[in-house]
Amino acid sequence: MFMQELTQQRTTSAGLARPWHSGIPWNFFGLWLALRLLTFAWAAYISSQRPVTLREQRISFWSSSSSLTAWLERFLLAPWERYDVVWYIRIVQNGYRADDGTAQFHPLFAWLSSPLAWLTGQPLVGLLTVSSLASLLVLFAFWHLARLDLNANLATISTTLFVSFPVAFVLFIPYTEGLWLLCAIICLYCARRGLWWRAGLAGMFATLTRQQGVFLLLPVAWELWAASAWNWRRAMSAWRSWCALLLIPLGLLVWLIYRALLLNDLNSDFSNLHSTIYSIIISPSANQVVPIQSFMTPVQALWLAIGVLYQTPSLPLIIDLVLGSVFVLMLILAWPRLRTSYRIYSVVIFVVSFGYNTGPFYPYMGLPRHLLLAFPVFIGAAPLLNRSISRMLVLSMSLLGFFFCIMTFVLYSWVP
Repeated sequence: MFMQELTQQRTTSAGLARPWHSGIPWNFFGLWLALRLLTFAWAAYISSQRPVTLREQRISFWSSSSSLTAWLERFLLAPWERYDVVWYIRIVQNGYRADDGTAQFHPLFAWLSSPLAWLTGQPLVGLLTVSSLASLLVLFAFWHLARLDLNANLATISTTLFVSFPVAFVLFIPYTEGLWLLCAIICLYCARRGLWWRAGLAGMFATLTRQQGVFLLLPVAWELWAASAWNWRRAMSAWRSWCALLLIPLGLLVWLIYRALLLNDLNSDFSNLHSTIYSIIISPSANQVVPIQSFMTPVQALWLAIGVLYQTPSLPLIIDLVLGSVFVLMLILAWPRLRTSYRIYSVVIFVVSFGYNTGPFYPYMGLPRHLLLAFPVFIGAAPLLNRSISRMLVLSMSLLGFFFCIMTFVLYSWVP
């Protein structure tokens, strides 16, 4: 396996001298635009059928008394004011505070959204613009990453499967996933090309977007170790490249310093694992966002979730467990075709995601969205869809799930 990956590393590096735009399927822009417009239209329709917020209730779909600006805000922006989006709106409007739960959310998404929010007077415009542009760039970045291991056709299949996966609708809403995935994909792509400082910088931006960015240190370190032919002497001679990897945890350190100095939100407690995580990595005020949350072994968390499903079955938990099961199946099927670095990274994401418990009533809140961060599984799964019939069947089912998930999100029926 090691020699196979070393040969692949050298072959890939030699073949990457072509221009970055070489062979890009530019029809991805059409795919992105179609999904962007359809998500707007579908969310507006669902919202018009069952308005939830006061703004949605005040303006009807056929309203003639409202101004065009108010009508557009109602149907393009208001349907997305759900769950974490509300928290980011608060951050963009008022900044961070240590006592209101906002310090749980890493800052890069809000920071990038703030200038446009200030210009338009609409925080949601800034947030939605950043997430939309990031989702467009994700398609092209992911294709480039997949292209390192697959031919152009399979790379396109992999990218299409990824962006049309049911929970991938979060790329098109004001959530952090689009920006985080863009940074993470660029990080791994640069690592595969031996561009260690660029990989470290992209990893730092990922960490400033979400806590999971720090896990990118593992696959990037493995790729650097592989580039050294698993030779300690060669690895030590590349100490400057190893220093570049320190940029990834530096992103977390910057956020911790910000919380400590400007928010007074860092009171370390190392008495146990839970206290360590929720006093340093995650803000102590996180329980204002999710009242009950903790990390445990995946077996414990899964057992608790199955118990809740047996006693009080609910649609949100069923969606979480079904999509979680699909991700597990994909990881198993993709495993033989995944690089070792991708395996390490994906396993870490799976363990952390399945070990995150959110209480006795909704034990796996956000599970599918967290598992989406294990994006390399879509690269390994793509060769299984080389046949047109199986590909059309899977993509059709994925898109149905995609729009079903949007519906449950807009109806406040499921937290993605």
